[in-house]
Amino acid sequence: MEDKLIELVANHFGLSFLIGIVLVGVLIFLIWWARGMYERVRSIEKLPCKSNMEKIDGHIGRHVEVDTAISRLETSITYMQKSIDSLSQSLQNNNKIIIDPFTQSHSPIAITEAGKEMMKRLSIEEMFEGNWLRIRMLIEQNAESKNPYDIQQYCLEQAIVFPEKFLQPEEVDRLKTDAYEKGLPLTSYMRVIAVLARDRYFHEHHIDVNEVDKNDPNIPS
Repeated sequence: MEDKLIELVANHFGLSFLIGIVLVGVLIFLIWWARGMYERVRSIEKLPCKSNMEKIDGHIGRHVEVDTAISRLETSITYMQKSIDSLSQSLQNNNKIIIDPFTQSHSPIAITEAGKEMMKRLSIEEMFEGNWLRIRMLIEQNAESKNPYDIQQYCLEQAIVFPEKFLQPEEVDRLKTDAYEKGLPLTSYMRVIAVLARDRYFHEHHIDVNEVDKNDPNIPS
């Protein structure tokens, strides 16, 4: 029995040894390959492409800032154009200027008694309440700053240039119809909406409306 076992080992030792060598070689190759992959993954962070990606991200960020600034500038220009158009429409045949009947001209802007009557007649408060959550989000996400003057200016510009951002299309059409019948510009109506938005935002954030003039860059301190 012992002789047969020795003979079996002797006959197959060469093959077993070869298989062992192959298995050890495969194991070493796998270890070497895995280590190489690990080093490559680590080296990716050091490649120039990461620096390039950071530069690209920086350029994209600056591009967005420029686009935002241009958009604000275009809105301001359009706002001034609409204000001038409104003033032109207010000229009578005798060249007498009709002051906006719905809002006071002095700052901080306030709604007049005629404006309050118009609000009641057209159910403006109901319109405003139905859109307030959207308007508040618009102010919080897009106002240039939380400076009271900037918030008031943002509400005025956006409401006059983009009425559909503050009211539903059918509500804007209702104001347009009334403006046509009364011979008034839509700007007069949207200024009222802007004042409502400003006052509501100030109330919810505990801001005194008198802070508008204190932060107006056009008023000497």
